[in-house]
Parts: sequence; C-alpha cells; structure tokens
Amino acid sequence: MDGHEDLACTHLGCAAAVSGPGGVRPVVFVPDLARPARRSFRLFTAGPALLRFVDGSNAFCSLWPDQLSDVQRDRVSGFFGDLRDWISTPGDQNSAQARRDISRAVDGDLQNLAGAGLAVGARERFLILTGGRDGQPLPWRVTDIKVQPVMPAQTARAG
Repeated sequence: MDGHEDLACTHLGCAAAVSGPGGVRPVVFVPDLARPARRSFRLFTAGPALLRFVDGSNAFCSLWPDQLSDVQRDRVSGFFGDLRDWISTPGDQNSAQARRDISRAVDGDLQNLAGAGLAVGARERFLILTGGRDGQPLPWRVTDIKVQPVMPAQTARAG
C-alpha cells in the first residue's frame, strides 16, 4: 500500500478492508479534470485568512526549499506542525476557543516566517478517490502550502 492509499484509508477508516479479503479494489487518487489545479499560489500574510482557505481540506501537502537555515527550518517545521494538528482534528471537535487559539498560533507562525525572510502561499487541488470497499468515487480536496524565500522587489527607474 503506498502513502496515498494509507492516507485515504486512515481518513476513511478502511485500512483493514483494503488489506483484508473480500475483493476490495485498490484505493487510487485521480485528478478531477472538471476542477484543474491552478498553477499559481495565493499569498497569505494572516493566520485567519489561511485557516479559512484550508478549512474543509481532506489533506495538505507541504512544500519548502532545501536551502534553509536552521532557524528557518525550525520555523517552517513549527508552522506545518500547527497546520497538521488543526487539519487532522475533525471539524466538529474544534471548539470556538480552539479556533481562536490556532488562528493566533498560525498568525504568529506567519509573522515569524516573514521575519525570517519567508513567504507562504497556498492553492487547492481537487482529486477523486476511487476504489476501496464500495468503489464509489469521492471528492478529495488537497491544499498545497508552499513556503519560499521572499525575493526583494527590484525598482525600475524611469530614465
């Protein structure tokens, strides 16, 4: 079973069904051709806005460059850890107080990342989960969250 199947089964609670007998088809993610992914990422500078964008995702994919300092790497790790904790908790178990707390934490993460010269962008991808126990296709929303170094703006002088 590959990581995608494992993720799908963990989310759907069917890990035993995939590995057990009974003619269960392999679980596969396929792109939803009716909803292609955007090529560009939307820039986020505030925690509440990012959380609203991520809310309702089935999973997220974290992307960051290899050439980060130890300080940058620690900040990126903390940021993705906060998001992972939020996304992995079912929405009905996140109280209003928990929402405020994570919103403040992610807002602080974004400020810390900006202070370390890093920017955060996100985009959504839509997949279709096929196979499994009943074989019914299910929509699967993944949010790609990318951290990358800020590139200083260059000012052009009119001559």
